[in-house]
Amino acid sequence: MRWVFILAFLSLPSVLRAEKIAISTQPKPSVLDAAAGDDITQLLQQQALPDLISSLTEKKNHGKHFRIIHVDGALQDHQASRYLMQAYEESTAEGIRCKLLESMGKLHDPTLFDWLSRRVNDPQESIACFAIWALGELKTARARPILSHKLWSSSRYVQMTAIDALGKTGKDSNVAVALELFLKDDDVEMRFLTAKALLGVASQDSLPDLIQALRQESSIDVQEALAKTVGSIGGAQAAGYWVEVLKHSPSQTTAHLAEVGLVALDPDVLFPAIAPLLESGDIRLQVAAARVLRECELPSSDSIGAQAWLKKWLQSSDLITRETAKQVMARRQTATEDQSSRRNVP
Repeated sequence: MRWVFILAFLSLPSVLRAEKIAISTQPKPSVLDAAAGDDITQLLQQQALPDLISSLTEKKNHGKHFRIIHVDGALQDHQASRYLMQAYEESTAEGIRCKLLESMGKLHDPTLFDWLSRRVNDPQESIACFAIWALGELKTARARPILSHKLWSSSRYVQMTAIDALGKTGKDSNVAVALELFLKDDDVEMRFLTAKALLGVASQDSLPDLIQALRQESSIDVQEALAKTVGSIGGAQAAGYWVEVLKHSPSQTTAHLAEVGLVALDPDVLFPAIAPLLESGDIRLQVAAARVLRECELPSSDSIGAQAWLKKWLQSSDLITRETAKQVMARRQTATEDQSSRRNVP
């Protein structure tokens, strides 16, 4: 049987360029079709690692990337890993190996753990980075010791990829403490990546240190990432902090960061915390609260607390309060209809 992997140069939503790489289960000298060409192989080698790091550090990634986008043949999901490993072993091209590792990561196949763990020590920096990234995509606590060791690599790219991967391994106070050290790094991209990764590993114990790091940070991108992390992990304590910051903000930037932090809160924590601002009669605070409620995560339909607040606000005599509640209700209705439509799609 013969499978054909399509390796494409993507710039969403259109495919700009594609090359076919044939992979067969029959014994052959090589499973990679030479038709891939020297030009695409060279470009892959040059761009694979920069593209990976760019995708980790950009706020919104609109970059162009090579990746396997299609597989022809009777190939089950649980079998895909085996054929990608076969292609990897029989390829000698660094760039193509990187993209095969990327495709393995997208499978999220836990059976790849041991195989990927051996690749994180590859002497080729780009292959090591893609293996670290793919290991992170397994989202398992088993990877923490391996990834934590890579934090102290002499390669900045390896460090950055390890930070991102650790952020996907779940809550762990020891990992959070280790990552917090990188919030003091001179490289703004390293600090930004760390602030995002801490969202996945830090807990309320880290709140004081993260707030202190936010106060000392000079980059607005890193500040926003830290504000989101503080809001997401801090619960009622973070809610109280951001409400006070918003009430007494000395600048528009500080007020913006407070709104970012509030938006990241769980709705059941956010609604009672922001109610005094929405009902305050202070136009500045009401408008800020309305922005937060328009952008925050929607409360679940069975959230009794959120329902009570919305019902109260809908009956308010204050125009801003009442219209804000209507907008939240409209958002939730739209979301419910969208979910229903997706469930009904054959």
